[in-house]
Amino acid sequence: MSAAIIDGRAAAAELRAGLFSRATRQREAGVVPRLVVVLAGDDEASLAYVRSLVGTGKQTAIDVDVATLGTDASEEALRAELERLGHDRTVHGVMLQQPLPSGVALRNVAESIAADKDVDCSSPVNQGRLAFGGAAFVPATPAAVMVLLERSPAWPLRGKACIVIGRSSVVGVPVALLAMRADATVTIAHSKTLDLPATVRRADVVVAAAGVPRMVTGEMLRAGCTVIDVGTTVVDGKLVGDVDFESARTVAAAITPVPGGVGPVTNAALMQNVLTACERLTDGLR
Repeated sequence: MSAAIIDGRAAAAELRAGLFSRATRQREAGVVPRLVVVLAGDDEASLAYVRSLVGTGKQTAIDVDVATLGTDASEEALRAELERLGHDRTVHGVMLQQPLPSGVALRNVAESIAADKDVDCSSPVNQGRLAFGGAAFVPATPAAVMVLLERSPAWPLRGKACIVIGRSSVVGVPVALLAMRADATVTIAHSKTLDLPATVRRADVVVAAAGVPRMVTGEMLRAGCTVIDVGTTVVDGKLVGDVDFESARTVAAAITPVPGGVGPVTNAALMQNVLTACERLTDGLR
């Protein structure tokens, strides 16, 4: 048995094509969809991600600008910049890139992101709305996970056992909420979970988002399950996921690769939120 590959690049290309058409209509109406990424640090992975967002913006007719504050930016400076962007009518999406400078806590600055521009769902307001099922935006990576699940043999999720490995507020918890909304029976596993292999083996769907390279192996999986690998870690110069791909593909029915799975769709999902914010603002001004 060899798992079918769930192609994130193909899914992202389809999303980008639709977004390009929508963004072009906005531009023809005199509105330029615009995302501003607030960057306060010199983390190489962050810089690479921001560059990839600029590239995705060009592919979708969305302007992506970077507001660079420097590695010594204070919480006060970050809050001031986020509030300024919240009042700028030419900005439709605001994203605060992490990691933040040493001594700056996300929870102390995220409230300054305007809820109607919080396209990566970082603010407590949108986090709460997501839990209640009324969020304006879905965080980009969890949205990408759901896009790929919709392309998998596990869809629809109704009644299926789904395990999410990782409980971060950025990926793990939102994915669990979205899967529950799709009527899956969801378990969240983490570093304190007892007998993780036995827990994983019960799942029809495995979403690995713990940030631990190759922690999920084929022997942990139920035959015929679907595996979505969110992890991205550089090991010996190679990008690898949280799933040991070679052993997992002999057990699973479908699996996402790393790279080429969740990552490409994440960028497109973020741009989709930017365009949604732009369209809502445009409609509100008419």
